[in-house]
Amino acid sequence: MSLKVDMDPRIEELLPFYVLDALSDDEKKLVESYLAEHPEARSQAEDLRAGASALPYAVSPVEPPPHVKEALMNRVAADAGARQRSSGRDSSSTRAAAEPVRRGLRLEDIFRVLSLGAAAIAILWAFVLNAQVARLRNEIAALNEQVASQSQSLDELIRNLPQSEQSDVITVSLKGTDVQPRAQGQLIADPNETSAVLVISGLPPLEPGKTYQVWLIGGAPVSAGLLTVDENGQSVLIITSEQAIGSFNSLGISIEPEGGSEQPTGDIVVLSEL
Repeated sequence: MSLKVDMDPRIEELLPFYVLDALSDDEKKLVESYLAEHPEARSQAEDLRAGASALPYAVSPVEPPPHVKEALMNRVAADAGARQRSSGRDSSSTRAAAEPVRRGLRLEDIFRVLSLGAAAIAILWAFVLNAQVARLRNEIAALNEQVASQSQSLDELIRNLPQSEQSDVITVSLKGTDVQPRAQGQLIADPNETSAVLVISGLPPLEPGKTYQVWLIGGAPVSAGLLTVDENGQSVLIITSEQAIGSFNSLGISIEPEGGSEQPTGDIVVLSEL
């Protein structure tokens, strides 16, 4: 058995039909020209031809219906008569013309293939599908090689990335009080640092002369900055403190007079433990 080789896709599709002598003259010339230049493809064609020669014997023969055989024989006789009248050949040629035209399979083989019906068609398509599956396997193998190469390159890039120390940053969820139940947000902070990022939403804009003030609460509340929200009730603020954020127990936001207060005096709209 010859090894499977890469082949021109069009030739690969035509080859099963070539070995069954089922191609047009142009297609046959195309295949034969290709086979003449590619010994490996010729070897593969021989394998297919060996399989095709076994087609008539792949299934137990069944006698075709009488009308099918009669119609075929009438057609053969008519063709033979037409050839004899037009060619004027000698007796030996006449005898040859009277014989059925043979293209690859003998007459009895033709009847045998006709009797096979779906089985013969299935075997023929098996040749075609086998060629297509082999080509797809080659393409998949090539893709797998590309994926493996890319994966190796990615692993190498990851290994070469600078390694940073593990971060201690935490995210704390913030919730509104009964005064502003729709308020919510997050505090993103390293507990060992003195600053953090506050993200808040759900707070309505305040009337002139009022502001939101952020408090860090350990013992007594410590102001961590003034907060102004946009028309959608959202804001981002970098809060600061003289002590590490992790030293406080809670964070609150209250409504204070413009400029802020030394201690909370208005409604508390956000209050959450850190």
